[in-house]
Amino acid sequence: MERNEAAELSLLVKSLRFERQLKEELENPPPSMMDSTVWGLCRGFTIGQGHFRIQAYIKTWDIKPVWVYNVDYLRPELDDDFKIHLYRAIFMAPTARKPIGDRVNIYFAMEISKTEPGAPVEVRFILESRRLIHTPGRSKFSEKWLTDITETKALFQRMMES
Repeated sequence: MERNEAAELSLLVKSLRFERQLKEELENPPPSMMDSTVWGLCRGFTIGQGHFRIQAYIKTWDIKPVWVYNVDYLRPELDDDFKIHLYRAIFMAPTARKPIGDRVNIYFAMEISKTEPGAPVEVRFILESRRLIHTPGRSKFSEKWLTDITETKALFQRMMES
């Protein structure tokens, strides 16, 4: 596993754990901002269902059709009362000049409660080389994030070649 991938996935897991701790410290935790009908409930969650829901969520993003992507399941992270499933969506905008373009990784974490099967699945995502963690329903995805990362990678590649 690449060093950056491990750091980004670790940050996602820490974010979910931190938010859970904050909720537990409040007497009346606020309801989740995510619609449980979109992401489902912990009861009956499957890896395939998570894969399908991430793909459906990505389809809601306002991005040009030149972007192609693939979603992969990475692994589970086990916690005392929770299981966090980690996924990666790899985006690419191929062109005739560059059929295999720069790739952009977006990592997703889906937290499943072992003790509350009726709780909604909690979801977060982070873009590679970024530190801002996004929550579906709270963050509006911007295609500019993808282009910024590919442009930065291209600039870095040109610097390395010269």
